[in-house]
Amino acid sequence: MNLPGGYNLQNGKYQLTKVIGQGGFGITYLGVWNTEVKGKLGTVKTEVPVCIKEYFFKDYCSRDEKSSHVLIHSETGQILFDKFKEKLIKEAKILSDVHHPYIVNVLEVFEENNTAYIAMEHISGCSLKYMLDVEGVLPENKVLRYISQIGQALDFVHQKNILHLDIKPSNILIDKKNNARLIDFGVSKRYDIEQQETSTTMLTLSKGFAPIEQYDNEGTQSFSPCPDVYSLGATMYNLLTGMVPIESILRATRPLVKPSEINQDISSKTENAILTAMKVNPVHRFQSVKAMINELDIPSYFDDTPNLLIEENTEQQPKIDEEGTELLSDSSSSQPVDEEQTQVRQEEVLGQHIRRKKRKRRILIPAMIFVFAFLGYGVAYLLDLNGTSGAVETIANVGELTDPVLAEIPDETELRSESGNPTESPQVETTSPPGNESTETTISQENQRGIPEEDSDTPTPEMIEAEYNSLLESGKAKFEQNNYTDAKADYLKAQQLKPSLDVERLIDDCELEIRKELYQIMQPFGSLNIVRKKSNGRWGAVNNRFEEVIDCIYLNSLSSGIDRRAFVREDKTYDIYDTNGESKGDGLENY
Repeated sequence: MNLPGGYNLQNGKYQLTKVIGQGGFGITYLGVWNTEVKGKLGTVKTEVPVCIKEYFFKDYCSRDEKSSHVLIHSETGQILFDKFKEKLIKEAKILSDVHHPYIVNVLEVFEENNTAYIAMEHISGCSLKYMLDVEGVLPENKVLRYISQIGQALDFVHQKNILHLDIKPSNILIDKKNNARLIDFGVSKRYDIEQQETSTTMLTLSKGFAPIEQYDNEGTQSFSPCPDVYSLGATMYNLLTGMVPIESILRATRPLVKPSEINQDISSKTENAILTAMKVNPVHRFQSVKAMINELDIPSYFDDTPNLLIEENTEQQPKIDEEGTELLSDSSSSQPVDEEQTQVRQEEVLGQHIRRKKRKRRILIPAMIFVFAFLGYGVAYLLDLNGTSGAVETIANVGELTDPVLAEIPDETELRSESGNPTESPQVETTSPPGNESTETTISQENQRGIPEEDSDTPTPEMIEAEYNSLLESGKAKFEQNNYTDAKADYLKAQQLKPSLDVERLIDDCELEIRKELYQIMQPFGSLNIVRKKSNGRWGAVNNRFEEVIDCIYLNSLSSGIDRRAFVREDKTYDIYDTNGESKGDGLENY
């Protein structure tokens, strides 16, 4: 399915050498850019090493052996292919706006072979993930150097209202000069001046490195540096301990192990910064990357020893790890899940919960039998001392104790209040009803509070299916009432219960209608529509998905010949666009 070595793109401008990485969304090639260097004394032809990223959605694509064109097998595949091709082009455009010493440079984006390509700067060296795999836990000063550099890069993109949303060791390259370079803006999001997301994406995240708000489509709708702050803290945790942190979504029941408990060489200041950055609640984290960096003791002097570590399997080119980030809503992928992958599956979580409860029961039932037998023996012994032997038989048939409530008494960690103190143990009462000499053992209703009934907190598949169908019906009714925001919320909940492409399309329909409500349609303009944005009263143009092709920043729009429109600026001069939304010049005089 890969293009062969020696294959030419853009009429020979780029020549591919070999594949250096591939994943569910693309193939990355090492290649050369055939260009010319011009000087006063002449022109010299030269080859510049480059990386070229090809969009190839392998679950839905194949390649024609003769033409090398990418083929899509189904209508569903075509919808997803087109959606993610737009994301790849968006990634290139975002990177073209963020030139920074610690961010990989993009040369251009182009379409060919029925797909899209990004030509990027070639970075010789290795990823931090590879360095961690080869060298083991990194020294703290070394980690602080890299985090300081990536922090500067993130602070730069945050000032442009862009979130990376996939910070992790495999997306940080270390070049030969031992400097860190941030790569892979494939799931990033750009926000407009009102801090609202300007493009929508499916849920994509990396296990252990993604904050809890990234598990929800609505969690990152408004701009905040906090998701990247969490991921940067998780990256530090991984580099200094060698362990991938527990997923944020599981930390309500499984606390994060402090880094110093794994690596005692970590300073308290660095550990405090990591733990603050990784707070589950975004409000409690650092509110900017700069604030996080300021809390670290970044060394004033860095060792300038070159990085000689090269990833062997890529022959002097780091492997671009694309399989580490996956669709949260894609349940059909057959790809193996490595330590940085995540795909939250409701069935898996349910199964794990049930297995834990069964293990707990196997331990607790014999223990409770022993405890009650011991108590019964003690009561009988005391009664015998007081001369009441034979008056009461204490706890008959202890071995037949099968009360599900008793079988589900939680362990010590579950019997703690929010303050961390143990709750009161269940009180055992012995009663002897009239006419019956046996004493029954009961647990008072008052003390049953907090002790879960058998599987009371575990939804059954039937309950999940019923809730799923109810949410779909509710979403449909709200959509028909033009309540698109609430309909989307219902569909998002349904998608979390049972991910499917059908629900993804329903969410997409809601998002389209929500965007549509932002504009007043004025008139058609080729394949576009001239619109007036309701929030600011400014004119522009949108495509059929109500995405702004011509920014809504103009005072008005006027005809300017066949297939041309003039858009009036603040200074009463104007910009001219064709029906594809491409600029055709401007007017320097008043229109």
